[in-house]
Amino acid sequence: MRLPLRLLPAALWALYAGAHAGPGELVMLAPTDQAMPIARFQNGAVAGGIVKDFGDMLAQRLGRRAVYLNADGPEVKPSLSSGRADGMCYVTPFWIDGDYHWSVTLFPDAEMIAVRVDMPHVRSLKDLRDKPVGTVVGYRYQRVEQVLGQRFRRVDAPDMEANIQQMIAGKVPYTMISEATLNYQQRVNPGMKVRGDLVFSSYKAQCAFSQKSQVPFSDISRVIDTLIKDGSVDQILARYR
Repeated sequence: MRLPLRLLPAALWALYAGAHAGPGELVMLAPTDQAMPIARFQNGAVAGGIVKDFGDMLAQRLGRRAVYLNADGPEVKPSLSSGRADGMCYVTPFWIDGDYHWSVTLFPDAEMIAVRVDMPHVRSLKDLRDKPVGTVVGYRYQRVEQVLGQRFRRVDAPDMEANIQQMIAGKVPYTMISEATLNYQQRVNPGMKVRGDLVFSSYKAQCAFSQKSQVPFSDISRVIDTLIKDGSVDQILARYR
């Protein structure tokens, strides 16, 4: 799966177009196409979720102030490659293009098929041949494409939240979703008539950091190691389980 992030108005990007992080800042990209527990947005700004909690803690331990930029897929590579943004979390090297410094693995998750409770169980990806499946525009579902090929019928939504809602509303019987997102949604919406049927790819997400960042990657890597060892990463994840 690839994170195609959805963006703030272009005018806001213009403020950052020629600039790197300011003194004492750590600029992180925020995935506005995502749903909780990965990210929560309020009034156009990231306001919670794993990426913000982790970014805030990382910046604090570095003695910096976390600043977040919203971006969609086309903006990710130029933002990180140029150093306009220092980093981005909850990604893997298979999801975003470009050459970056990569953290160790941090966030265990999985890609899975969620199904309306009135639909037959999905035992294999082959059960989805020629059937409409909820997806997020721009995402790469590599494993699904390998199995289904031309018989993968995508029904794209602009973001993960809309993808979930189109299934709940009965527009599609199945959807691609992260296990963490489905578990969170089921916990906060216990009446949601959706079940998880098939995990088809497990992964551990990481953080990617710009090679042109003004923040030395050696410092970032050292702090991340400390956050793992002292249990801070586990504490963040536990908030959303």
